[in-house]
Amino acid sequence: MRFQYFSFYNSISIKKLLVCSIVVFVTQSAIAQKPVDYVDNFIGVRDANSSCVLGPQLPQGSINPSPHTAPGNTKYDMDCYVMGQPIRGFGQLHVSGTGWGKYGNIFLSPQVGLSTGETEHDSPKNNETAKPYEYAVTLARYGIGVTVTPAFHSAIYQFTFPATDSAHILLDVTHSLTDIATGMKSNNNKFIDGSISFTNTQKTELKGFGNYIGGFSDGPYKVYFCMRVSKAPSNSGTWLNQKIYSTQTTQQSQKDNDRIGAYVQYKTTNQEKIYVKIAVSLKSVEQATEWLNQEIPNWNYNIVKNNAKKQWNKELSKITVSGGTEKAKRIFYTAAYHASVMPRNRTNDLEGFASDVPMWDDHLAVWDTWRTLYPLKVLTNPKMVAGTINSFLARWKKNGKVKDAFVAGKDKSDDQGGDDIDNIIADAFVKKVKGVNWAEAYQFIKYEAEHERVGTTSAKPDSGKMYKKLGWIPAGKMSNSITLEYAYNDFCAAQMAKQLGTANEYNSYLKRSKQWINLWNPEAESDGYKGFIVPKILDSTFINIDPKKNWGSWKNYFYEGNSWTYSYFVPHQLDTLVTLNGGKEIFTKKLQYAFEHNLIDYGNEPAFLAVHAFHYANRTDLTNYYMRKLMKERFTEEGYAENDDSGAMSSWFIFSSMGFFPNAGQNIYYATGGTFSKIIVKMGNGKTLKIISSNTSDKNIYLQSYKINGKTIPKFWFTHDDIVNGGTIEFVMGEKPRFN
Repeated sequence: MRFQYFSFYNSISIKKLLVCSIVVFVTQSAIAQKPVDYVDNFIGVRDANSSCVLGPQLPQGSINPSPHTAPGNTKYDMDCYVMGQPIRGFGQLHVSGTGWGKYGNIFLSPQVGLSTGETEHDSPKNNETAKPYEYAVTLARYGIGVTVTPAFHSAIYQFTFPATDSAHILLDVTHSLTDIATGMKSNNNKFIDGSISFTNTQKTELKGFGNYIGGFSDGPYKVYFCMRVSKAPSNSGTWLNQKIYSTQTTQQSQKDNDRIGAYVQYKTTNQEKIYVKIAVSLKSVEQATEWLNQEIPNWNYNIVKNNAKKQWNKELSKITVSGGTEKAKRIFYTAAYHASVMPRNRTNDLEGFASDVPMWDDHLAVWDTWRTLYPLKVLTNPKMVAGTINSFLARWKKNGKVKDAFVAGKDKSDDQGGDDIDNIIADAFVKKVKGVNWAEAYQFIKYEAEHERVGTTSAKPDSGKMYKKLGWIPAGKMSNSITLEYAYNDFCAAQMAKQLGTANEYNSYLKRSKQWINLWNPEAESDGYKGFIVPKILDSTFINIDPKKNWGSWKNYFYEGNSWTYSYFVPHQLDTLVTLNGGKEIFTKKLQYAFEHNLIDYGNEPAFLAVHAFHYANRTDLTNYYMRKLMKERFTEEGYAENDDSGAMSSWFIFSSMGFFPNAGQNIYYATGGTFSKIIVKMGNGKTLKIISSNTSDKNIYLQSYKINGKTIPKFWFTHDDIVNGGTIEFVMGEKPRFN
């Protein structure tokens, strides 16, 4: 009936109108379907526990300009930003999704008036938007519009000022994340020293450095910078501990924790734009200057922005999805974004390494990322994986060690688990990643197996010798979780030794990989279920503990988990675990109970594989059920199950959405069926993998059958070799369990 209003049109006009409408609709749809347009940077920020960074960055880029707010009432403000709090300014370096933060340095604050104190220029905000390639906000206190877009080591800001004689841009050298993050304040944090200087007569260029202690990783770190403004200021100066030195061109700290910085002042007309471009380096002022000259040679903000947007569309187009809701696409593509920011490529930007040596930084930490992030990159970006492994080997040659966490070019002495770099290397090896000297990589793996399986600080001074002597670590700090991780490290070493080492090495590592069973107590009981990994002392007496207790970080027995969770962490012997639990029926009942009562903590990485343990009891349907339940309940537009952990959580979600999941360090994937009707994976080797999930929906969650390249696969798993050359996976999904 509503078409009666158009009765005066002739049929030709109606056809023209319909054609135009279709063209407009198709054009709008095409624009909306750009992957980067689905990314919501506030996912993982709205939920503070996810700890994601709001500001823009390039894929694996070094710089990450982002707003800082006043502290809030939350333990997770490691990203320097708390929803609902006023904007304090903008830091240039950050880490994403981590439980412990870093950086926040080289701090910019646009103002009307001049306030140098840390808390004196907070501003309410309006019109805040955030995309991977640009952040924008209006500072309501001053009426200043701010936008920023990144290059790889540099960024350009656009400040839009009101009409005023007192427009200022401040650069605070002292400020860091520890000024914001309430959970990180300690006496160990400090600003050691630094300097800042105007380097030309027009006062349009500033250079300097800051030397800091604080955040995740050991020892001091330096951040160097080069900053330029687009217009010569009417006035400029420096400050030291809030004392203004107008016209002064250099300022240097005098003692620890001095507050130093510099400013430029302008007389602006209404809506006048002043641009700031800034580059940072962890190597030298000269390198920061070179980055700025190379990456942002002129003042065209839109060129930088459009390039950033183009790079993100290219990165996010490596995995594209069809079907599903708009909300599902937002969560998926945002996860893909978060899985593409860390570690950061700092080749030629860390002291002590030649410019041509691959150097990947900000591993916070490998303990998080080896399970999902690196297997994902093996599919979509194997060059990044090879580069990271070559970076590990370069660090080993130079430092004689490669620790679990490597941040700001420095190893952190405390590991979170075993020697999990071995797992990344083994995963790439069994999947035949190119670009690595595998004989050299095996020598590193062998060194780790023979010299680095030493545990951590314990009640026994000789506990470091126990793993290789006994096959397990006596009760102490993280003794059980490290034993389990060492066992899997040894299995990974055995896989490489089988092809690259000797028969004795292979047999030795394989034997060691099975000795985790020494910590299995069949009589340990929790909620009526028996059989758990528990600590025992040197005389082999088990200690009675509560398997439901989460012991925390660097505490007794288990790292950030309980025995319920860790008792399912045997990636290489899940079939043995079924037997130890009394067979498939009892195993299923116990594991199902654990999921129903939240005894397995999916907010942390040791649990990642647990839902796939159902496969080994021929209950793929329960894998389907609990995986979908976790995806629905723990991955929302607010954020993730817990810390995103450098993209580890996001990568878990991506694999679960695609319909198969890696057992990292091995050549197998578990089949589950996808959540989108079609997914296209543009693999890093140039091949294309098409994933079809017929009938998939919120109700049709159960895998019925599947084919790879037209061949029906009767097993719950397939190998990397089955898909490495591309092709098609066809999943058939249904409302009732069938494929067991």
